[in-house]
Amino acid sequence: MKKILLIIVIALTMMLWSCATTPKDNAEKVVKAVNEYCDKVEKAIADEIIDDDEVDAIKSSEKDYMNLIGEITESYAGKANDRAEFEQQMYTSDAWVRMADVNSKLANTEGYAKISLTNK
Repeated sequence: MKKILLIIVIALTMMLWSCATTPKDNAEKVVKAVNEYCDKVEKAIADEIIDDDEVDAIKSSEKDYMNLIGEITESYAGKANDRAEFEQQMYTSDAWVRMADVNSKLANTEGYAKISLTNK
């Protein structure tokens, strides 16, 4: 009986430990989402024309990383130190420099106006 109880306690501890995320882990999730957005934009602008399918992919990816940032930031309500650590980890990534570069190229691509005129 003690062995079964010990196994249950170990399993519960492992489950709790695996679910715990740190501000650094959350920042890495955002950086991954930003890099996925950049990948989609780079793919879309490779031929220097943005078509409707690419607009949908870009807008969807943009929405994904924006929602993720919002959800994680909201989860740190009342935890100023964790939120500050999350923001520091997130914004010191090279992904933001990459995004600025990619967005600059995107703005100079034929069909860019479709992105700002699409409500998705």
